[in-house]
Amino acid sequence: MVDGRAARVTTPAGWRWVLLATMVLVCRPLPFAMADPSSQHQLQALAGQGDANAQWMLGQVLLTGSLGDTDEAEAVRWLQLAADQGHALAQRDMGMLYEQGQGVTQDVLEAYFWYSLASRQDSSRARFRRDALSAMLTAEQHEAIAARLKGWRPRK
Repeated sequence: MVDGRAARVTTPAGWRWVLLATMVLVCRPLPFAMADPSSQHQLQALAGQGDANAQWMLGQVLLTGSLGDTDEAEAVRWLQLAADQGHALAQRDMGMLYEQGQGVTQDVLEAYFWYSLASRQDSSRARFRRDALSAMLTAEQHEAIAARLKGWRPRK
């Protein structure tokens, strides 16, 4: 501060220092963001108790390997459990997995189904992907999915 006013950076060298300081603050590893083995155990405990959000988070951890190794089969299992309970992000992620064939057999109909469920809960990304897949489906496939969606209820 200069005379009660904030100092202004006006020179290129001054801006370089501001940029460098910002990069140091933003890019340094934060202690809470580092992998903690107990985090996965805590998630597993909550997920095992039926907590849909913990199930979704555990699925993400296992899919990305953010807390260690990846395990697509286990990730799909936890994401499926959360999606079956009506967790919108898990439903969207199940759509993505089926669309891409990651951890599951690629299936456009199944992807469309899960994206449709997630879009009911205002997931714009799911709605976008659902609409993109819609053009690939026949009228009969649309009808079958519509009937399945009508009868779908979350499990608790």
